[in-house]
Amino acid sequence: MSADGDTDVNIFPLIALAALDNVTESIMGMSFNAQKDKESKYVKAISEASSVAALRMRNPFIAEETVFNLSAYRKLQDKAINVLHAHTKKVIEIRREELKKANITSLAGSTDIGIKNKHAFLDLLLLSEIDGRKISDELIREEVDTFMFEGHDTTTSGISFALYCISKHKDIQEKLFKEQKNIFSDDLYRDATYSELGQMKYLEQVIKESLRLYPSVPLIERMITKDVEVAGLKLKENTSVIIDIYHMQRLEEFYPDPMEFRPERFESTVVRNPFSWLAFSAGPRNCIGQKFAFLEMKVTLSGIIRHFELFPSKLEPELSSDLILRPENGLFVKLRPRIVL
Repeated sequence: MSADGDTDVNIFPLIALAALDNVTESIMGMSFNAQKDKESKYVKAISEASSVAALRMRNPFIAEETVFNLSAYRKLQDKAINVLHAHTKKVIEIRREELKKANITSLAGSTDIGIKNKHAFLDLLLLSEIDGRKISDELIREEVDTFMFEGHDTTTSGISFALYCISKHKDIQEKLFKEQKNIFSDDLYRDATYSELGQMKYLEQVIKESLRLYPSVPLIERMITKDVEVAGLKLKENTSVIIDIYHMQRLEEFYPDPMEFRPERFESTVVRNPFSWLAFSAGPRNCIGQKFAFLEMKVTLSGIIRHFELFPSKLEPELSSDLILRPENGLFVKLRPRIVL
């Protein structure tokens, strides 16, 4: 990567591999070193599967199962899913073998000295029992697929667009760096503690404002379970409804001068309708991993801000709404190693 302050760097694929390493190691308890594989088949397969799923959401003809099965999209989807499932099965098999070698067969509640044990998510699935029986491999694979996909693809979008926004606002970047200096005064380049992540209030505002303008999941689809009327519009039971989060979060009704990047909108003293910001959806179907996502975004952005200065690129992204918000032509910024006096 050319971090010389002048070269345009496409950060999206770089962040995608880093996010995949993060979720694999933190949730699955193991590392695949995805960042060393710039042509990751797994990342490519997720992009292809997402594109097909998004197309079926918007195109009623392709959504029809009979038509879809006759189209080239079915073959593309099957190929992508085979790659995803193969990767997941590999993760499960390797972790199961590691547990076997370590002679770990059950979930201990605490250590010998009374400290509560913390297990990787995959370990919980492999070692847990339901009615005295281990969880089946198929159910484990489905859960792992969900977290592997949702835990890396959405945060890739969130982190990348946050960096894009930060690069365009020098004053905001300086304020962010000042916050980081206040927190890491003794050593600017060490890892952050959980407590220190909670102190990054301005970084949290920046992340929320970035997700307002560029929500990782720009559209969500819901099935109406009973006849209902919304704002004078009558919706029948079993109707599929697509909620346009991207444009809703840019309404001037909720956000004055909506196209301005203004993190202060999310100061704790500001009062607004809680459903005017839906970056992680809301209600019983909200994002199960939003706390993890916020921590990952904070850790990654904090590290980048402390190590690099960001500068804007003249190359503007062409946005594409698959299952996540993607830049069709890449997402570019310029970076330079930060010199701290």
